[in-house]
Amino acid sequence: MELPFTNLEVAFILLAFLIFSLFTLASIYTNPNERNEEREREKGGKEGREKKKKKERKKEREERKEERNFQNTLMNSRTWVVIPLEDY
Repeated sequence: MELPFTNLEVAFILLAFLIFSLFTLASIYTNPNERNEEREREKGGKEGREKKKKKERKKEREERKEERNFQNTLMNSRTWVVIPLEDY
């Protein structure tokens, strides 16, 4: 029984499979967060910390703003809730 591919074609198929497997394993066993942290350290510790603090403060402000908006919505809503006292 003959193969439907020539030896050269089989070699390219195996090479492509090997490269695909290596990239798959690399994506599984590497952590992108570690690479980002290394980049931040290379940029400079102080600048990275300042950006992080600024980002945290912005997030806190947004959370407080959302909380105020939610409270205002509750205070301004005119929805009546009827609770039956007995089952009919």
